Amino acid sequence: MDEYFEQTEHAVRHAYAGLDSCWSYVERAQHYAPTPVREGNMLALYPPATPEEEEKSRHHGELLEKYFELKFSETMFAGFVLQTAHMAISLYSPCRAVPESCFAFVNPENTRAAPFCIGKERYGVPTGLVVYAGRNQYAHWDEKNPHPTTERVFQALNVAFANNAFADLAFSLSNPGISIFAGEVLFTALDWRSYETYVAEMTELLRE
Repeated sequence: MDEYFEQTEHAVRHAYAGLDSCWSYVERAQHYAPTPVREGNMLALYPPATPEEEEKSRHHGELLEKYFELKFSETMFAGFVLQTAHMAISLYSPCRAVPESCFAFVNPENTRAAPFCIGKERYGVPTGLVVYAGRNQYAHWDEKNPHPTTERVFQALNVAFANNAFADLAFSLSNPGISIFAGEVLFTALDWRSYETYVAEMTELLRE
């Protein structure tokens, strides 16, 4: 297992570098974001009132536009990380039969998904199954009907984030604004925002 992570480190680090390069436009845009004004218990944003504010607003918009132009690339980088994690679990998971605790997500006869029924639960779903569903949706996003296990995992995540103002539709497979959910799975469901976090949690997952 350690050899696998050593041999894939160069590729996965490059994927995270790509993710950072995309997100850097959002971070730069924050320097030009307008400052909200408190009015009672509310915060309000007003249109630019000076040439300097107009220039800042223009920079802010341009940087965010560039980020959204790179959104598909960001998704590909995230999908690659999930694919690498998926392969590691397939190869090294100690679980080869579906435990009863996972029957709500996986058919007991589904031997291909059995190795992924491992890890601490995230929003009611074992970490391994979050990886499994995220990678499968990424790899088969153009198929009309998702695999039942993938669909059940996304349903559970969708319910878990229903009241989250920033991610309330991040796992709805019917969301017309998202075709591939790899970024949402990697950053929101798994919270693997760096190579170090990814490899540490994967190592822990496979040594349980």
